Amino acid sequence: MQLDFISFDANTTIDITFNVRGLFNASTFPNVGQLIYNDGTHDCLVLDSFASVSNMLEGTIQLPGTQTPIFAGLPHIRMVDDLGRYLSTSIILPHRLASGYLLKNKSAMLHDVRFGEAIGQEIMSNGLHLTVLKYCPMSLLHGVWFSQIEGHHKIAKSIGGSLIAIDVREALVGGLLRDRVWSNASTLDLTNFDDGAGKASELGIGMIPHNTKRFSCARVEGYFQITDLQIDAYQIPELGKRLITGLAVYEILKFIETVPIHRVDCSLQVVDVRVNQPLKVGEIELNRSVDAKKIVEDLLLECRKDGIIGNVETVKVTLNRNPPKSKEKPHTPSKRQPKNADDQNRSQ
Repeated sequence: MQLDFISFDANTTIDITFNVRGLFNASTFPNVGQLIYNDGTHDCLVLDSFASVSNMLEGTIQLPGTQTPIFAGLPHIRMVDDLGRYLSTSIILPHRLASGYLLKNKSAMLHDVRFGEAIGQEIMSNGLHLTVLKYCPMSLLHGVWFSQIEGHHKIAKSIGGSLIAIDVREALVGGLLRDRVWSNASTLDLTNFDDGAGKASELGIGMIPHNTKRFSCARVEGYFQITDLQIDAYQIPELGKRLITGLAVYEILKFIETVPIHRVDCSLQVVDVRVNQPLKVGEIELNRSVDAKKIVEDLLLECRKDGIIGNVETVKVTLNRNPPKSKEKPHTPSKRQPKNADDQNRSQ
């Protein structure tokens, strides 16, 4: 019997090779530190994990230095406080459209109904994929799980990746923070400072030596994937699938174009980009983010015309930042009443 397997080539894969300028810092994982492993040939280091790269890809949708989506017509939930001041959006909130700030906050209302109830009703009536597409297509692309709503309403990510440093080596570096006001920390009169009983270094003054661990490597390999099979399986119109694919292609191209400024202590330079198939939206092949942006903007107009996506919805939530003061009355000592004649005489 012969078995036919679906090839991974059914999905779009993008492999990128980077050079690294100088020493760099690596992601540190709680209770683990830096994640270093051997692939059988080289010592490798996880420069950025799947979750970290997902955050960077999502960040390409924001206008530089803001939390405003670059696509003006992209549906999402805009969360504000009681005074109408901006708080966040479903694009960048933890758990996105399924954030507890929206689903569990008692004051969060959508069309005059508790947010969680409104979303749950639409999921039951129109289906999970159509509901998420309507209110936040980015939640459809990057995944969402409505664990607070009865039933199994979970969508896996359709895009992701990781950055791996190859042939990595540790490098211990250090230095001295010079304090030109005081030439010798041992001569400081610490009683002149608040909390002066401590050390000069604890006060942020004096000469402070420091050391830390950095890394070098031969190269960095980036592995990315757009899961076309999953997008094709979404129970939404073909126009909506093209919108999700367009957002994915835009994120990949924008990431490639802007990645040299990876972060302040890690500068990457793209050397080579390899794709297993052309980056396409429908029949249109795309190689620049500016072209992908135009395609997405056109698709947003078409999807809104067909009524499969909504508008930006503003949801007001109450966040009691300052706990109410205790209503207990302050204790006041009571006046002692003399109990007998002797006490009366002593009190005079």
